[in-house]
Amino acid sequence: MTNKERALLVADKAHASQTYDIYPYGYHIRQVVKIAEELGYDESIIVASALHDTLEDTELSYNDLKKAFGEEVAEIVFCVTDELGRNREERKAKTYPKIQGNWKATVVKICDRIANMQQSKEYNKRLFEMYQKEHEVFCRSLMSKDHPESETKKAWLRLNKLALENVC
Repeated sequence: MTNKERALLVADKAHASQTYDIYPYGYHIRQVVKIAEELGYDESIIVASALHDTLEDTELSYNDLKKAFGEEVAEIVFCVTDELGRNREERKAKTYPKIQGNWKATVVKICDRIANMQQSKEYNKRLFEMYQKEHEVFCRSLMSKDHPESETKKAWLRLNKLALENVC
């Protein structure tokens, strides 16, 4: 069994009681993984994409992830995990610096944002417009000259294209 397959099993079990719109949460997880794969990212990013919401939304711990998937994956997932805050804006303001400090976490977060925007564009216009409104701050907060452009550019291009689309 591959690390990706193991990560999907772990994510499915951890998120078993959760939903993503009308779908089981595994639908969202698989969308994020699919985007990371389509963009040609390495195994650590693909595995972290499968696990990206586990620390935030389940009982799994950093040490659980580290033991099962290694420190690099655990660190990526930790970086994309929202910090506490009184509202969305405050949570994101606290979380974005830690994402920006890890280029692989930035890629996972971009893939997550692409998946969320694709879904909301199709099924929730109001949510899609919120993501569009946040787009400038999202980009400014996560872009870094220290990130390898050859690795991050393809994700940014796909996200920017989607963010600039109009909703019918």
